[in-house]
Amino acid sequence: MATFILIHGSWHWGGCFVKVANLLAAQGHAVIMPDLASHGFNPTPTAAVTDIAIYAAPVKAALERVEGKAILVGHSVGGATCTWLGELMAEKIEALVYLTGFMAPAGKSARDFVMTPAYLKDPAIVATQGMLRMGREGLGIDLSKRDLIVRSLYSDCTERDIEVALANLVKVTPHAPFAAVSAITPGRYGSLPRHYVECLHDQALPLPVQREMQSAVPGAAIHQINSGHSPFLSEPAEMADILGRIAGA
Repeated sequence: MATFILIHGSWHWGGCFVKVANLLAAQGHAVIMPDLASHGFNPTPTAAVTDIAIYAAPVKAALERVEGKAILVGHSVGGATCTWLGELMAEKIEALVYLTGFMAPAGKSARDFVMTPAYLKDPAIVATQGMLRMGREGLGIDLSKRDLIVRSLYSDCTERDIEVALANLVKVTPHAPFAAVSAITPGRYGSLPRHYVECLHDQALPLPVQREMQSAVPGAAIHQINSGHSPFLSEPAEMADILGRIAGA
C-alpha cells in the first residue's frame, strides 16, 4: 500500500481532499493532507511567505516523516510544490501526480503559463475576469464574486460542496508558488515516474494550457477525468480510482 501526500492549490486547505482521502484509506493507503503555509490552519502570515521553501515547508516536513517513499499529488498550483520537492527530495518520492497542475520545465515558472495568449484569451478565463486581485502579498480572490468563483473553480460541484469550499478559502495565496522557477534536472526530478491528470472541463486551468505544460515537460503518463477544476469534490471516486491504479503500477 502507498502513502499519498495531497497538495492543495490556491486559496484552499488540506481538508478539501477529505472525500478522496477516505476512499484511498478504504483501499488501504495512508493519506496526508497538509495545509500549505498561510492556508487552512497554518499560522504563517501571508507576508512571511517569500519563497517556495517557506510556502511548501509543511509538505516537506510531512514527506520527511514518511517511512519509505510517498506519492505526491499536486492540484493546480500545488504542482509547483511537486516540482520543487521532486528535485529536492527525489529519493523520498515514489511518483509525482499533477492534478490539472502547473508543471513547469527548467527555467520556467507557473506564472509563465498564465501570461500567455493560450491562457489569457481562453473563453473560460475571459468569462471569469474580475474575481482575482493581484496584490503586494500575493494573488487574491474576491470572495464577493461568488458566481465567478463557482464558474471557475466549482463548475460541476454540488451546492453543499460549494458552500463548504467557500467558507474555507483564504483570501490570498502568496506569489511564491507562481514565481518559483523550476530547477529540475534529469538525474533527480527526471528519474521519477510522473503522471498528469487532465480535467477535461476545467474552467480555471483550461485544457489547452494543461497540454501546453505536458508538451513542455514530456514523459508523464496521461489520465483524464470528465470534470471541472475540483474533481476532489465533484468526482472523488474517479480521482481515487486513478490514484489507486497509479499506486499499483
